[in-house]
Amino acid sequence: MAITYSLVPEELGLRDPMLVGAFMGWPDASLGASGAIRFLVEALHAAPLATWEGDDYYDFVELRPVSRVSPPRDRVLVWPQAEFWVAREVPVLGAAEDAAAPGPRTRSLVLFLAPEPRLRWRAYGRELATFARQCGVSQAVFFGAAYADVPHTRTPIVTGWATESRLRTRLEAQGVPFSAYQGPSSMQSAAIEACRDAGIACASLFSNGPSYLTIPNANLSLAILRRFGAVFDLDLDLKTMEDAAAALVRQVNTAIEERSDQEFREHLRRLETQFDEQAAPFAPGEVRRQQRRQEEQAEAGPPLNVDPQDVVRELEDFLRRRQQRPSAPEDGPGEAEPGDQEGGPGRADDSPPGGGETGPRA
Repeated sequence: MAITYSLVPEELGLRDPMLVGAFMGWPDASLGASGAIRFLVEALHAAPLATWEGDDYYDFVELRPVSRVSPPRDRVLVWPQAEFWVAREVPVLGAAEDAAAPGPRTRSLVLFLAPEPRLRWRAYGRELATFARQCGVSQAVFFGAAYADVPHTRTPIVTGWATESRLRTRLEAQGVPFSAYQGPSSMQSAAIEACRDAGIACASLFSNGPSYLTIPNANLSLAILRRFGAVFDLDLDLKTMEDAAAALVRQVNTAIEERSDQEFREHLRRLETQFDEQAAPFAPGEVRRQQRRQEEQAEAGPPLNVDPQDVVRELEDFLRRRQQRPSAPEDGPGEAEPGDQEGGPGRADDSPPGGGETGPRA
């Protein structure tokens, strides 16, 4: 394996380690999955563990290395690669089960983030699983995010699945519905298959964000982390992420009210109504409700006649301008300056590009 170690896993004394990872690119809508991993790295003060070169797994014409200026007058190339970190003692909720080890319980997290590889997925998955076993990992969780026909004003739905019955029961108990998606897949699913073959129990958590908002969306990361902490009884302080998510919603609301046209606002209200009607996304009777909505939409005609990319560009420009004004409040439409414009990668687990329930699922 082309892995360069900053620390030696066998010498760290990891406690019940779990691999927690995400792939950037197609299964990372609005950076929801990668944002969750980066938050854990920072919040848990995780230490760099290793890097994994990508020469055997990336097409550098499709995913090019990045040229950076190295002062004063030099350049360096930054190549696509995977990164690993380790958080050795993450608090676990509940009392210690082992009487010989009193005090608060902890477990170790091995955090993983990489651009989705373009080549040799099976070999990549096997190498990742081998690395995980070298670290003593017996459980793995992979995060993903997808675009869907959902409003930004509602808490994102998180779907998931697991390779063993105990984890499936935990997901169901925490309100994570199983997605019945079938179709083109992502590296996440290939990694889960490889880990399962290596005897590592795996779970997948996928959040769904609005297809009209392609800027980085902290709400997707927050939804994933809340479910992740609940399923595995981890004591995670998410206050910073909660504040960022709330601020984004306020900014987008302001942008829409100030700059979007009436047709888009009506489209947003239709999404909210549709979302509220299916509070239990996969409950019995959902098929009938979907059919009724499709019939109503067919009678009403196309729901949106504006170009969604125009809306995205306006939202991005609007939010960028607001962030560049240091004294401007986060909300309050009265602070907009004349000329301001309105202002956000992948789908739920394994679905093709586009909106609605055809998105990739965990």
